[in-house]
Order: sequence, then structure tokens, then C-alpha cells
Amino acid sequence: MDDKSGRLKKKRGVTRTSVTKICKAIETELTKTDVNVDALEEMLEQLAVESNELKNLDSQIEEFVSDDKLEKEVKEVAEYTQKIITWKFRATKKIRERTKNVDSLNVPSSCYKEPSSNIKLPKLSISKFCGQSSLWLSFCNSFESAIHENDSLSEVSKFNYLKAHLGGSALSTIEGFALTPENYEIAIKLLKERFGRSDVLINTHLNNLLRICPLKNSDDIVSFRKMFDNIQIEIRSLESLNVFKETYQNLLCPLLLKCLPPDLVLEYNKSMKSDKYEINELVDFLSIQLKAKERSLMYASPVSSKKEKYSYPRYDSSSEKINNSRCFSSKRFSSSDLISSEVKTKTNACIFCNEFHAVGDCNYALSLSLEQRKKILSKKAACFICAKPFHLAKFCKSKIVCTLCGKRHLSILCNQDNSVLKNNTHLNENKDDNNLLNENFTLANNLCSSEVYLQTLIVSVENNDLKHYVRSIIDLGSQRSYVSKYVADVMKLKCVGEQTVTHGLFGGLKRRENHKKYSIELRNTENNFSCNVEVMDQNKICTSLPKLKDPKNIEELKQLGIFASDICLNENLCLYENDPKEIHILLGADTAARLFTGEIKNLSPDLIAMNTKLGWTVIGRSRITENDSSSTLMSLLVNDVNISDLWRLDTLNINDPAENQSRKELEEAAKEHFERSVKRDNEGRYIVSLPWIHDHPPLPDGRKIAERRLNSCIKALERAEKLVDYDDVFQDWQKEGIIEEVDPMQEIKQGQHFLPHHPVFKENSTTKVRPVFDGSAKERNTPSINDCLEKGPNLVELIPSLMNRFRVGKYGVIADIKKAFLQIGLQERDRPYLRFLWKNRGKEGNIKILQHKRVVFGISSSPFLLGATLELHLKNAPDHLKETAQQLMRSFYVDNCVFSVNTKKELARFISESQALLSTAKFELRGWEHSPTEDKIEERQEDRKVPVLGLLWNLPKDTMSLDMKGLMKEDKGPTTKRKILSTVHRIFDPIGFSCPVTLEPKCLLQECWKLGLSWDAELPLLITERFERWKMKLPKLNALQIPRCVREDFAEDSKLSIHVFCDASQSAYATCIFLRAESADNTSCQLIQARNRVAPLKKISIPRLELLSCTIGARLAKATISELGLEKIPIFYWSDSMNALYWIKRNE
Repeated sequence: MDDKSGRLKKKRGVTRTSVTKICKAIETELTKTDVNVDALEEMLEQLAVESNELKNLDSQIEEFVSDDKLEKEVKEVAEYTQKIITWKFRATKKIRERTKNVDSLNVPSSCYKEPSSNIKLPKLSISKFCGQSSLWLSFCNSFESAIHENDSLSEVSKFNYLKAHLGGSALSTIEGFALTPENYEIAIKLLKERFGRSDVLINTHLNNLLRICPLKNSDDIVSFRKMFDNIQIEIRSLESLNVFKETYQNLLCPLLLKCLPPDLVLEYNKSMKSDKYEINELVDFLSIQLKAKERSLMYASPVSSKKEKYSYPRYDSSSEKINNSRCFSSKRFSSSDLISSEVKTKTNACIFCNEFHAVGDCNYALSLSLEQRKKILSKKAACFICAKPFHLAKFCKSKIVCTLCGKRHLSILCNQDNSVLKNNTHLNENKDDNNLLNENFTLANNLCSSEVYLQTLIVSVENNDLKHYVRSIIDLGSQRSYVSKYVADVMKLKCVGEQTVTHGLFGGLKRRENHKKYSIELRNTENNFSCNVEVMDQNKICTSLPKLKDPKNIEELKQLGIFASDICLNENLCLYENDPKEIHILLGADTAARLFTGEIKNLSPDLIAMNTKLGWTVIGRSRITENDSSSTLMSLLVNDVNISDLWRLDTLNINDPAENQSRKELEEAAKEHFERSVKRDNEGRYIVSLPWIHDHPPLPDGRKIAERRLNSCIKALERAEKLVDYDDVFQDWQKEGIIEEVDPMQEIKQGQHFLPHHPVFKENSTTKVRPVFDGSAKERNTPSINDCLEKGPNLVELIPSLMNRFRVGKYGVIADIKKAFLQIGLQERDRPYLRFLWKNRGKEGNIKILQHKRVVFGISSSPFLLGATLELHLKNAPDHLKETAQQLMRSFYVDNCVFSVNTKKELARFISESQALLSTAKFELRGWEHSPTEDKIEERQEDRKVPVLGLLWNLPKDTMSLDMKGLMKEDKGPTTKRKILSTVHRIFDPIGFSCPVTLEPKCLLQECWKLGLSWDAELPLLITERFERWKMKLPKLNALQIPRCVREDFAEDSKLSIHVFCDASQSAYATCIFLRAESADNTSCQLIQARNRVAPLKKISIPRLELLSCTIGARLAKATISELGLEKIPIFYWSDSMNALYWIKRNE
């Protein structure tokens, strides 16, 4: 060891001497009057080489240095490092001073000096950067050397140059900053944080390598040269990011070989010097082959043809127009022409920037105005319909359809506002039918035999109290991420929207499907990283995929300290439907890009381990070969469609009357069917049948799902020590006749269906644990029972009407029905479809079959059946209870009774008669609460609040306020569109008294929508700050209260009138309704209802927005007046828009 350290020190001594000589030479050169720049640059190159060598030697010698000599060693290393940095800086500064005036780069004339040479050099220019990650490094280096490090420019001037050289999403990142020196530094920092992240840049260049266009024919020199140059560009870019080709050559070489024609692959295999793939060897081979083919073409005879194969319209560059004579010329291309330039045949190059992508994906084009785009097309003699060169629009045969207006042209050339296209480059236009590749579809083919492994891993999925391990796959060939419907059902994922997508299969077959969208939280198995992912449901992700089985590779992973969750964890821990090797989550390119860390380990020539933030994955081919094989073909691509209305609650009572009428007709049809099938037993209990959809698909028995979910249910109960309590609930139900046991030997004369169930724990309730049944559970490619049943009307639409009737009387009163669903019986023919499994108490492993005799909570049709039963019962009320029955018919929301009366006598009668009336149908009204009466005010607790239809009712004060509990929870993570939408929807306000507060985040969300950002993309700083300021003010809503009774302060002799106010601005329109009471002594007003809407994305005039506000005002007033019984009092409509009033009167 001493000999080795001695040799290293001698070698370092020589290197240090060389460094010292170079530094002295630089010092000597700098003292000269006429400094030789070339000599300085040569010295800097030598210094850089010696510096790297010295650094390597220092690190090797440090391993042999004892502790007592370590301080001295560190000081010597620091001295030489400081010497190198000092002279390198001085030399670089001198070179910059001598050469900066030569590089004009559009620098102001006051800063420009002509070089001493008589040769006039051409002006250099910096290409505009529009947000493409692959172009960031070249732009950053050019801008820093030309502008950022130019000491003769002020910070404000640099800021001006920066803005002039940005476009698209890059320009949007720094928009809004004033031109100040401080903001320039902030802008540079923002750009580097967004586009200069090394992990993103590395993934971009790696993805570009993985997407190299295959070479079909080795004799196609143009394509061969283009492919080779692209490979070299990406490799050099990765090396500049300190990712050297040796780290990924085992992954890249097989992929590149698949892109080569068979003759080149054969030649390469013949020339291989070893069994291991080396990227340098492959690149050298391609270079030799390419140069040889280019040299051979130099001596080939020119191509001759009698036909004019390449004929284009004549173009007059001076007039920037196509020659109207429509004359055509032809050009014959020789072999040498093919080497130096590309023949202008059909190509995928963008007409705007000459890059190889679709026109609709061009960030540079999106940064231009429509007039600027058309000017470019005109200069390049391109079509105004398809943006392809050398023909006019009137001769265009393309079948393109604009996604904005539906007319025949590219969306990027639409006259309408197409700002929503910005930053949304995954939206492509319909391409011409005769294109070889349809760019609307990307087919990612991964052929996997049993010894080839894809990037699979195990992740933890969490949703509230539910947590499961799920086997997942990373697939860069998919543009979206997906979750299986099985996992979505088991995890009780909350749907956040729906989306219609077009799937492209096998390059031609197109199928449009509607998918539900979910937001799921994924964690790695070590529980030190989590991320939110937007996924869409899919019946089946892909077939079962194999796991790595080679003991040598597994042992090598252990030696490297790599924990690959898909290999190390027991597969039976994962949630699965039929096979533990099933894949239930697919992470597409929209998610995977932010998960890769760039760390790669070689396991064998054909197998590598890649690290992600969710854990290590293994990809490639192993040494082991098995007889069985499976093939997996994944192809998922999405065409985004317009998102439907996000503000459903805002449209209550202001919908189009035609929509309301159509909905009522469907409800009446469902009620007619119900009334024909309902019966009543001897006890007075109603017996109903399930409302099956006509011609619904066959319903499977679902026993396999029920058995799996039963095992999970029992384990959860055993962990919580609630198994006995859970069983007691079923025992009590069986005694009460709610459920019954089924003899397993009994012959099944008809179909049956088993419902899975799971426990819900409520420690603050009298029932600590209760079962909840899942009517949405289904096997793959089969329906659930909820899919086969009519759901009935949307009960949420009843809330504003119920709230109005709750506020009209002096005394508000509420109650609820005890176990309402369980009081309605089911006809015997429907009971087999509501069976479930449970274990016999005290009998290990013995499972019994139970079935429901009553309506089940968890079935989508149950609320409709309860509402229809109550309505039927109240219609048949005896004459002396008719008035109370009519009041009850207008006061139920599912099992909650909400009403108001004017006197204490009416209150007492309503309570007693309601109980008597419903008890005859086995319904028990309980939990009565009402406004304080004069004789019982002192008995009330101070500030006692109870929930009513999503609001809080302060009983002593008889006021209403918002329920802010869920809103005050702190949301961690970045601000996204999803976070804003989620926060706004937590404010449930059916009255609308918080409309001024909730409008601001809705406008912010629409601004995000215009930027084209995805749901989970971090929002710009300005929007984030506005949202956070708004959120900080939310606690003040706790103090906001309105009277429960709208006539609280009205005198008996008051003259009542209704006033509807309508108004609009450029960003929103709104309406509100007040009830006004005028008496001799006083005048007072109370808010009844209010609604607001954000303005449409398509800009329309203020008068038209005013007319929209008048429309929703009239609709809201019509619904409110009838609900309050105020048809006979005068009503006034107010608007400050003369245009809107004129249009309304003219239509009369």
C-alpha cells in the first residue's frame, strides 16, 4: 500500500509542477500589452486537463493519508485549487474583455465596437426559447455568454433582452414582473427552477433517445444521417448534464438496434468485439457505415426520370406571394444532392420552427398571434387550412376539423380565441389521411416474454382510512395514467370528473370511451415519499407480468443495496382480483417524468435497475429462460375533450327550463313504475321492488369479490378489536327481520348477487361500528348492481327549495327518520340479488349466506325508493291529516325533515301529527329540534349548533352560518387547479350568501384553465399568492351569520315586495333576490337567494353578460317566489344595462 501511495504522490508532484508552469505562463501573458487571446485559450485548455488530473490524484491519495497528516494535506490541496481558480478567472476575464465587442448579438450601438479585423463578421443571434426542455441548455449557455455576463449592460437592459428572446410557456413564467434589477434576478431564478431542473432535462433527453425514429432502409441516406445526428445530439446533451453513456448503454443499445434495419444489425453483430454492448462501439459502427454509404453515393450517376416527380408552384420571394400563373417546375436530384440536402417530399417538420413535431404542438407558433402565424404561412407558400407547403387553401384536400369551431382548418389557425391551446401541447389536430403515421395515436409496443421484465413496482395507495399495496407499471408509451376499476371500487376512490378519450389500437382501430377521473395518493413502500396522481379508470390495465427470478441478479441487487419492492415484497400483500401478478395502476408519461431520479445500475449486459422516487425498478432481459411466455401490448393515448360544467351547485334553480321539464318527465315515469309494483303488508310496512333498468346487461353473482372483501373486512375488524361488535349488528338485524339466513343447499331458481361490505367506525356515535354495503362492486367487463338499477332524481337539486321553505316561517323545525331504509321491505324475488357473506360465530372458517329483506343503504336506487314510499304514503293520508301530509311532502330530503311554521300551535300540531302519520308506515320521526319559543329560551344551551342541509343552525340565536370544519384543514403540497377546486367545493352554501367570497377562486381557476395547465401542475407564483391571500381570509366566514327566518324583523303591517338585482362584469355575472318590508316606522331587507357564474372562456361583450345575469335572475326568482308562496306581492327586476333592458323589451 505504501508503494502505491508513493507512486501516486510522485505522479501528483509532476502534475502540480505542470500546473504551476501553466499559471506562470498565464501571468506572463497577461502582463503583455497585446495579449494573445488564442494563447490564453490554449493555456486554459491545458490547465483544465491538468486540474482534472490533479483532482483525481488528490482523491486517491486522501485514502492513504493518516489522521495526523490530514490537515496538512487538505491545506496543500486547497492552495493549488485556489491557484487554479484565480488564474483561470483572470484569464477568462481578459479573454471576455477582448472578445465581447466582437459578438454583437443585437447589443445597443453604444456598446458596440468594431473588431480590429477588416473582415465584417456576420451578426450572431440567440434562438427564441419557447419552453421546450431539450432546447434549454443551448439557450441558457448562449444567453449567459452574450447577455447575462455582459458587464456593459444594465440589469434592466438584460431583462429587456431576456423577454425578447422568450416565447410560449417560458414567457408566461415571467410575465407580470416590472422591469427592475431585482425582478431580473427573480426571473432568471424562476426560469432555471422550471426549465433548468436536471432531472427533467435528463428525462427529456432519455425520452428523446427512446423515441428515435426507426430506420427502415439503410440506403435511405437522409434518414440515416438524421437518425445518427439525433443520437449524437442527445448523448452530448446528457454528457453536459454529467450523465455519461456508460451508465445507460445497456438500456440504450438494444433499443437502438431495434431501430436499425436487419442488414445493419447483422453487420454490427459480426463486428462486436465482446458479448457486452458498448455505446461507443455502436456509435462508431454507425458512423463508419454512414460515411461509407455517403462516399459511395458521391460516385453514383445522377437520378434521371422523364416524369416531373417533384413539381411545386413557383414562388416569388420578392413579392412574398405565390406566382398566380400557377407554373410548375421540376428538379432532378443527384446522389450528391441527397447527401447535402433533403428532398422536399412529405415530412413531419413543423412549418413554423422546422422542428420535427406536429404543427399543433409548436410552442413557438403558440406564442405568436394569428396574424403572425398566417404571415409565416404566406412567406413559405403554405396552405391556410392544413399548414402544409406548396398548395393553396382552395386546392387543399385535407379533412381536418377544428376542435374550437368545428370548421375545416387547424385549430392553431382558428379565428376564435385559441389561448387554451397554449402549454397544452398534447392536443393534436386530425392529420391528413394520406400521412404515413397518424400523429393522433402513439403506439407503445413492449413485447414481453417470460424472461423480459418491464418497469414494475409495488406502491401504497391511500384513501382516508383505507390503505393497500398495489402492483404498478411505469409505461412511457402511454400519455395518461390509469387505475383499474377494481382498485377504484375497493379503495372507495372519489370521482373528481369524467373524460371521454379516444384509444388507438394497433395503429388503426379507434374507440372512444368515457372514463371516470380520480386523484390518488401514492407512497413508496418505505413511506418516505408520496405524490398525488390524476388517473382514469380502466377495466383492465394489462395481463399479469412476471417478476425477476434469476437468483444471481437478485443476489447482485442485495449486494448493491437495492430494494426493489416488486421483487423483495410478498406478492400476496398486494390488492388483486384474480392473480397476484396483476397490474392495477399504470403510470404514464404524464406522471413518470417527475419520478425518475436518473440513477441506473447495471446488473447484466441486458438488464439494468433504474431508481425512481417510488422505488427501484428492473427492466431488460435476464439470463434465465422459462418455457411459458406472456406478451403484453400497451397502447393508450388520449384526445382531451371539453370538461363539463364544474359548478353544479351554482346552477341550482337557474337551469334551462327545458332541462328541468325533461328531468321531471323521467322522474314521473320512474314513480309510475314504482306505484304499480309497491305493496303493503299486514303490519302496514311498504314492500317495494328494485327498479331494474330495462334490458340491463346480465348481472353476475359477484361471489368471488364478496369472498375476498370478506377476508379484508375480518382482518380490519380484528385489528380494531371490533369483530364481536360487528357481528352483534347482524345478530340484531336478524332478530328484527331486517336480514335472513339462506340455506346454501337451497336450489337457486333464479339469479343471485352478493354484495361486499366493510366496517365504518364512529367512536362518537351510539353504534361504534356499522356495516356499509358496496353496490358498485363489479368484476372486470361486467356490470355492478348499481349499473342495473334506476337511480331516480338528483336529490341535491331539492336543497335550495327546502332551504327557502325552512326560512319562511317564524319557527324552524327539523327531525330525521330512524333507520329509514331498513323500514321498507323488499319483495321476495329481489332479495337473492342482495345477499352477502358472513362467518358463523365460534365456527372457524364456516361462512354463512345472508340476504336482505329490507332496502339497503349503499344501493343507488335506495334514496329514490325511500322518497317514493314517503310520497305515496303521504298522498293516501286520512283527511284530518291532509294538511300536515302536504307539509311533509315538501319537507323531506332523503330521511331528513326540514320545515318551518308561523305559530307555536302550528309547531306542536306539526310534530304530533307528523309522528302519528308516519308511524302507521313503521317510520319513527326522532331528533326533533326547533327554534326557541318565548317560554323555553332559558332552557337552551348557549350557541348550540346543529347541521341543516350542509349549513349550521344556531338554535338560541336562530341564525344560519357556514360549516367551515373541513375547510380549515391545512392542505400541504403545491397549489394546483385541483387544490383550488377542492377548496371552493368545501364551501357548501345553498343560499348563496357567500357568493362574493367564492367568486375570486373561481376566477383564478378559470385563469389557470386559460393557461392550459394540467390539474396537478404547480400554478404560477402570482396566482398562488392570490389564492393564499384569499385562503387566509376564510376564517372570517365563521363570523358570518344570517337570520334563519327571512321575516324576522318585519312588522305585521309591512308592505312586502321582492327585488331581483342583476349585474355583470368582464369576469363574472350574478343575481340576488331580496325580500323588502316597508312599514310606517321602519324598512328592512333580507337576502333570500343569490347565484354567480364566471364568464365563459370565449370573450363576449359586457351587455351580453348583463343579459345572462338577467336570465338567471328571472329563473331564480320564478323558482323562489313559488316556493315561498309570495306570488301575489309585487316584484321588481333591477339592471343597470340599457342594452339588456332594450333587448328584453324588444323581445316582448
